[in-house]
Amino acid sequence: MFEHISGPIHFLTSRTFDSNITFLDCGDKQVLIDTGTGVNAEHLEKSLGRLDSSMASITDVILTHSHIDHIGGVAILLEEASPKLHLHKAEADMINKGDMSLTLSDTFSARLPPLKIEGVLEEGEVVQFGDLSLRVYNTPGHSIGSICLEILNTGIMITGDTMFPGGSFGRVDFPTGSPQQLVESLRRLSEISFEIALPGHMNAIRHGAQRSAIASYEMARGWFKV
Repeated sequence: MFEHISGPIHFLTSRTFDSNITFLDCGDKQVLIDTGTGVNAEHLEKSLGRLDSSMASITDVILTHSHIDHIGGVAILLEEASPKLHLHKAEADMINKGDMSLTLSDTFSARLPPLKIEGVLEEGEVVQFGDLSLRVYNTPGHSIGSICLEILNTGIMITGDTMFPGGSFGRVDFPTGSPQQLVESLRRLSEISFEIALPGHMNAIRHGAQRSAIASYEMARGWFKV
């Protein structure tokens, strides 16, 4: 079930291959950040129902990147609703041209329908949902279009697969992955003040998230020797 983080911000921790999912309950705007693979859609529906929402109510989906464990659930959502999809330009442009290779759907024998990314995100852009403002940071390394989202004036950063708890970080061995870019992205994160991090996998970091970002940066820098 979703864990309440702050105000309209809720966080669903995955215990499977699925990504974690963040839900923003912004009145007329019902927003998911990442969607999992779609395999556990029934669990997502029940979890949303406990918050008086549903998959049919989702108006927007922001993807921290386009790997199948984050984007796969979009296919199920499109059967229930017509949410606006948001993704960084580096990966959105490929998908809008029909190139689904960065989703890794073929690698994991998954099927995705053709998708239209209407919300093509860029570095520094601020996306508004109700009273929440989300600043986009392009943080390549795990993938070329990976993003982190700072929820302004809350101390919360959604870190996708760039940064995880315990000084860990996303893998770099998938297409467009880059150790050098990941280290630079973690350096940028480590210099931003935030208290809470909502990662793409593993548990939320409830306290001292910037210190965790510094630990991830130092660990990655040593691991990759860059």
